[in-house]
Amino acid sequence: MEWMVPVNDILNEKITKLNYTLIPPGFHGDVRSVRVMQDSLSKLIDNLGEQSATAQGLNKVITTAEKLRNSPTHILYLLKDFKAKGGKGDVIGLLKVGHKHLFLFDERDKVCEVEPLCVLDFYVVPDRQRHGYGKLLFDHMLLDLETTAEKLAIDGPSPKMEQFLRKNYGVDKLMHQKNNFAVSPQFFAAVPEISKSGRITPVASPAVGRFAAHKPLSAIATVIHGGGTAAYQETTNGTTSASGNPDAGTNGADIKPEQPETNAHINDKNEHIDETEDITAVEKDGKETELADLQKSPERPSTLKVEPVSESPAPVLSPAGSSISRRDSQLTDRGYFDVKFYHNKLW
Repeated sequence: MEWMVPVNDILNEKITKLNYTLIPPGFHGDVRSVRVMQDSLSKLIDNLGEQSATAQGLNKVITTAEKLRNSPTHILYLLKDFKAKGGKGDVIGLLKVGHKHLFLFDERDKVCEVEPLCVLDFYVVPDRQRHGYGKLLFDHMLLDLETTAEKLAIDGPSPKMEQFLRKNYGVDKLMHQKNNFAVSPQFFAAVPEISKSGRITPVASPAVGRFAAHKPLSAIATVIHGGGTAAYQETTNGTTSASGNPDAGTNGADIKPEQPETNAHINDKNEHIDETEDITAVEKDGKETELADLQKSPERPSTLKVEPVSESPAPVLSPAGSSISRRDSQLTDRGYFDVKFYHNKLW
């Protein structure tokens, strides 16, 4: 298969470690060369992924360049042959690993919550199998990530994978789980559970800005949430005092204890009371006089003198035909205002 860029120009090492950036270590170039390199590398990864899925009898492809871009925690190892294709080089194997959050059952059917390193895809082209290339690639991964075969969880291992682990790493059998993963019997002794691993809980960062400002004590918050021994009491000046003494003063000063009264104090009080009563009596008499003047009823209209109406020109007939003027019709024969002055006198 012809590529836009030779493999030896893209991958400098025999085993190349790739992450989601799809930029091999040691590659240098401008923006255009990086884009051309990534396009060629993506086609290379997609081709190997399709071959791996076909060899394992899977319905979908596990390894693609797009999936690797969207998985920051996954790592892809590529094994190449420098002499292939007339010295241009070719990729002959791949190994993809990554951490997964899993719930696994041990030999006693106990559920263990773990997050191990998982083998997600492992493939070597058919004409290079049984030549030690697979073990070379697998050993490089174990050495690079500082782990062992017993600590790995295998995603959907094929019979060839189980035979490979038994022959090269002494894993006689795998414990298959309901989530399609498989682990060795020594896995649970080698990999600690998440709840027992002593994982450090993230510490909340200190508040900054306005959130770090001092907050005044709130009496309502103290009542709702409790805490504190202070008792809040209303005072005469509209403020509250926080004091354990219920007799706290209105202006922040404590009330002095009352002293026993003497005979001199009692006499002074009696004289003050007598003077107050005299002043109150005088004020009361003045108020009663003013009230009597206000309660005098004014003269009744019947006592008022009614003067005759001055002569006026001939009256003008009203629209209703009455010869009585509107002004005269407002008064009765006795001089009172007639509430029916808008009507004609028909009686």
